[in-house]
Amino acid sequence: MSSGRPTPALVRAQHLARPRDEALDLAELGTARLTRHSFSRSFIRAAAGERWASVLERWDLDAAGRGTVIYRVELPGRTCRFVAFSDAIGEDDRDDRVVAERWDLAVALIEGEVDEARLADMRANVTRQEDGRACAGILVWGRANRSERFFDYAVERLAAGQQPEADRIGDAAYLMRSTAFYANGKFGLVDYDGIAEDHPLRLPYRAQMLAAWLTREVSIDLAEHCAAALDADAARFDEQWRRFFGLGNATGLGLVPYVIRHPRILDAWVALRELPLAHALEQELDERDEARLAELLDRARRRFAEQTTLVTAPYPTGPELAEGLEVVADLLERIRSGEQRAVPLGRVLHECAAGEGREVRQVVDSLLVELDAGLDADIERLLHCDEHLAVDLASSCGALRETIARDYAWVWRHDLAAPEATAMFWFYSANNMEPRRHRRGIDPGEDVQMGVGIPRMVQELDAALATVAAETALGDFLVAHPWQRAAVERVAGLADVIYGESHGNPLAGDYVPLDLQRFQLAVYGMDNFCPQSTDWVRVTLFGGAPRASDVAAGLDDDWLFAPKPLTVA
Repeated sequence: MSSGRPTPALVRAQHLARPRDEALDLAELGTARLTRHSFSRSFIRAAAGERWASVLERWDLDAAGRGTVIYRVELPGRTCRFVAFSDAIGEDDRDDRVVAERWDLAVALIEGEVDEARLADMRANVTRQEDGRACAGILVWGRANRSERFFDYAVERLAAGQQPEADRIGDAAYLMRSTAFYANGKFGLVDYDGIAEDHPLRLPYRAQMLAAWLTREVSIDLAEHCAAALDADAARFDEQWRRFFGLGNATGLGLVPYVIRHPRILDAWVALRELPLAHALEQELDERDEARLAELLDRARRRFAEQTTLVTAPYPTGPELAEGLEVVADLLERIRSGEQRAVPLGRVLHECAAGEGREVRQVVDSLLVELDAGLDADIERLLHCDEHLAVDLASSCGALRETIARDYAWVWRHDLAAPEATAMFWFYSANNMEPRRHRRGIDPGEDVQMGVGIPRMVQELDAALATVAAETALGDFLVAHPWQRAAVERVAGLADVIYGESHGNPLAGDYVPLDLQRFQLAVYGMDNFCPQSTDWVRVTLFGGAPRASDVAAGLDDDWLFAPKPLTVA
């Protein structure tokens, strides 16, 4: 199989990488953590490296925080505006679902100038979100709500001249939670292909990350504004808190069908994690690397140890992870003091962490990848995906069966004759405007179900191929079996793709959507996973990340697994 990797360094890393059965196991995907290559991290690195400046042009808010905010964002050779329409809605009106009609904040990232006519058009449409229509030049729009738990509390503390209390603010601190950041043609937004090749926002998800980061920026400034409206002598957040607050998010089932329907994107995202890890495990670490790794382990241990209130089931708790990290840190200290080992240090620690549990190992893997910037540019080249699935209709059915045997042996681990193996179906709810899953034969919607059951699809395709002669051309097979077109396109079109399929059965009654959700959220750069059920999870983005003034000054300091502020004065 061709690796399809765009640089020699990535081809070599792919050769060293773990078997894809291991990388694509749902338990492996579901315990992923953010790394230096996650979208939030690579965005901040690029923005700070080029000193992107976000300059406040308009801050027109009343005492409650209602009004308009505009930032001018200076990128290399480009100027964008980030426009936020702020409201203060009642808690009864706050709904994080797609069908919501009002939000505390509706935002847009747009290229060029924003005059009053353009602003009026945006105010009329951006604030309507799903029911609106984007004017020319808008790259991203999104929305967010104030946190019922944290926003008013933080405002009250500042108004009283005090900082938030670390124990009160929670283990996943944020002032506002986002519910969507749309791009790529939806609602008339600029299509991804319409972004020039040399544009600083050309990298997939970079525009969304910029919009999310500035939403977090507004949330912190908005809390200080509301506090000052209550008391002219109100405090401002100290620098520790201004950095620690992230942007909240709640994510549901929609992520699962997305990566199933975009297998080449899944391949790139799994490679984004697997290839740097393979590279890191082969590196010899010098004394400086060892010292930095010791500091990173201590920081991660402190961060997880303090997460005593974060609900993490079915995954380990923060203190449980901290205990495992302590074992790894102790081993590193012994090695630094002279204890012998026969293989590269990274591999020794990787294997030690695996003995403490898969999720401990995932944290340690992220720390090992953190040490080496050598693959940064190579990894970004992975993210530009051609999603076309090409099929040679002259090739034979026998050859396709060989591809199935090679690439899809895992689908026969699922016994589709067992009732629970196909107990569920997925569909797009017109009422809720988002994916849902229901129980087959009991709940409505089965007549419009999504094609997400890859094991069933492939098993049925293989059975159909077995009924014709091996030399039969695929074109002739499809004339007789037109309903197999999607399956043929998928299997044949992914023959050169290594990580195109997660090895799970979404139709099974015991399938846990959280696993694919957590994987994707880790790739985005989110953390503090707090499952609310098997179907949706709360997270934070940009917690501990540099603020706009930091980035403009070129500061991208070390913010992976940043612990809570130590002071509460």
